[in-house]
Amino acid sequence: MRFSPAAASLWAGPAQRLICTTPWHATAAAWQRAAVLAEWFQARLVPRRQRNIEALFATEGADALVVADEPPRLYHRLAPTQPLFFHPGLACQRLRVLRRGGVDRLLQAARIRSGDVVVDATLGAGVDALVLAYGVGRSGQVWALESSWVLARVFQYAQRCHGHGYRDIAELLPRIQVHIGDHTAWLAALPDDSVDVVFFDPMFRQPLHAPANRVEAVRAWASPAALSTEAWQQAQRVARRCVVFKERPRSGEFARFALQPDKPHAKVALGVWWKEGAAACNRPAPAGL
Repeated sequence: MRFSPAAASLWAGPAQRLICTTPWHATAAAWQRAAVLAEWFQARLVPRRQRNIEALFATEGADALVVADEPPRLYHRLAPTQPLFFHPGLACQRLRVLRRGGVDRLLQAARIRSGDVVVDATLGAGVDALVLAYGVGRSGQVWALESSWVLARVFQYAQRCHGHGYRDIAELLPRIQVHIGDHTAWLAALPDDSVDVVFFDPMFRQPLHAPANRVEAVRAWASPAALSTEAWQQAQRVARRCVVFKERPRSGEFARFALQPDKPHAKVALGVWWKEGAAACNRPAPAGL
């Protein structure tokens, strides 16, 4: 019997003062969509009145703004030119490779296979969670944890809307269970050896210097905290196979957890801690499902 994490879920309200409005052309359909989104994001619904983003922030005293586009776009006061919206990003490219019989670096590093239970402890934009959902197959599960209420609700809304028309991911979204809260406390509530893999991808200590990069688009919304030693230890306790860590190789974070980055000269690297005996297991690379 699989352990259900429902009792361990931690829920919290939005950390920012949110408002919601229509796109520039406020049609009846757009206003109706704005009303739905205002309820979804627990935001105050305000008329657009031909105000731009800067004017809305200035006149409404908000920290964040939801514009009822499809998919919805969220603007943070600290990064008003970098809207947050759901997009599978590199997940589509990685999934196409897998469906053609190729391999994925993350799935291969953690030896993900059909039927696995994987904890993505830092959901963020959900790119890795989608690839992990492919890897675990129809019989597996991905438990996605996110401390940012807004980021989690963006992904959950995409699930509700069947991926906003992105066909490559529609069948994968139901395999992902999103839980909002602190991953340390959530992991601490799990029994020993209760999941196959725990994956951490915290906000990089050093930003990726690319204005259009999806990782940097979520920075204003995500927790800036480095991965804690306690979270790492809880992950080691609950993982049957391994714990995977993703960061920039020169960040210094790999040494903190006694990990060897797989690509020390790349922009992003993976480090894997194996449970005793797991590294010796001869398991095939994940194939297309």
